[in-house]
Amino acid sequence: MCFLLHQLGGQSIVSATDNSVQTNHTISKGTFNDLDKLAMGHINAYNHVSDLRAAALISPEVRAEKFAILVRDIPHPPEGQTRKEQVDSYFQTIYPDTFYRSMVVTDNKEVNKIWEELEGYKKKLAHAEAIYAESKKNGKPEGIRPTNKTNCLGLTGKKVDSIEYYNEKINELIPKLEAEQKVTLREKQHGSALVFFNSRLTAASAAQSLHAQMVDKWTYVIYVFVALTIIFYMIPIAFISALTTLANLEKLLPFLKPVVSMVTIKTALEAYLPQLALIIFLAILPNFLLFLSKAEGIPSVSHAERAASGKYFYFTVFNVFIGVTIGGTLFESLKSIEKDPNSAFTLLATGLPANATFFLTYVALKFFVGYGLELSQIVPFIIYHLKRKYLCKTEAERKEAWAPGDLGLAPGDLLVVTIVLCYSVIAPIIIPFGALYFALGWLVLRNQASPPTISNF
Repeated sequence: MCFLLHQLGGQSIVSATDNSVQTNHTISKGTFNDLDKLAMGHINAYNHVSDLRAAALISPEVRAEKFAILVRDIPHPPEGQTRKEQVDSYFQTIYPDTFYRSMVVTDNKEVNKIWEELEGYKKKLAHAEAIYAESKKNGKPEGIRPTNKTNCLGLTGKKVDSIEYYNEKINELIPKLEAEQKVTLREKQHGSALVFFNSRLTAASAAQSLHAQMVDKWTYVIYVFVALTIIFYMIPIAFISALTTLANLEKLLPFLKPVVSMVTIKTALEAYLPQLALIIFLAILPNFLLFLSKAEGIPSVSHAERAASGKYFYFTVFNVFIGVTIGGTLFESLKSIEKDPNSAFTLLATGLPANATFFLTYVALKFFVGYGLELSQIVPFIIYHLKRKYLCKTEAERKEAWAPGDLGLAPGDLLVVTIVLCYSVIAPIIIPFGALYFALGWLVLRNQASPPTISNF
């Protein structure tokens, strides 16, 4: 059987005893200078993390993920045997005393869609009942029953009683959801399963066992596609930015000419339209990279987000850091390079310090604007109070409006690290701005990563 096993919950794959963990982090004796100690710093960090993970495995605190593993790349079961029976018999044979049960992973896309629709109608029903109850207090004793239209976001269609309509929809969706759940369990099984043991030691041992190795060529295809995206993503951005100029829009879309000829609109479009196209493309990029990371076959959301963050970092380094650094210097020195190609490296080295001002301003702006807005939370504060005053009628709606959402990852911080480290030699004045940026970032994220934020995994 071709199985790949993973320990759930990010636990370490180490052997552990019942009493204590003894580690031996000794190295050969000798004299080391400060540079040698700095070079070996990662070894000490690895030993420290290894100790923490081993201690977590043997700690008396019981967590469900310590007893479970994820099994991937399960082949098709033999004829006459279900996938669950296949997994159960396989692990029952290897771990007869500690195997507990298994749960096959299924494709829940349709089930989730029906469930979200059902939950939406439940929220709408609670909202309508709250409005009805409020009308009894503020108006006539019998109250005014809320109504809505059934089509196009409640703007068109037949006008119906909201409470009765939402109750009917809920009663329709409950049996539909139950039927779809049965179909999903029977027909939409993936080649993966969660396997549970009654021993943490067995789960850790099973998680580090590779029963067979399967080379996934699709992953290499994704890597090539990501590389092409990083290198050539700015080409469509430049193309769209060129098309979105007023002159080209008037040629391609003549019916817009009366609109763009207005002085106010023309001034605004000339100033912001190409930049808007750039912002839209860059806003799409993180979600696109997250999609590619999931297409690699990464099993967890946290791992996929970390992989997408790494890809986004490569993009920003290539297109922002290297692009601005080399591009700005290259265009200024292009004529000199044409006359004397051998002087290219000399001219680039001479012109690089001139770009330090750009990146100094960039880091300073990130310091004053980026984390400053994150700390103030002005936009979420305004949105919450608008929702609370005009939209929220139930306690659940108020809690949902107040929920700050996921903190997410910050690949932009990695770009700032790269900029500060590279330009600290050329322009040392960038160091205080970088230090202040990360000091404020530590303060802000330390506050935001505690109770205010909610993880999406």
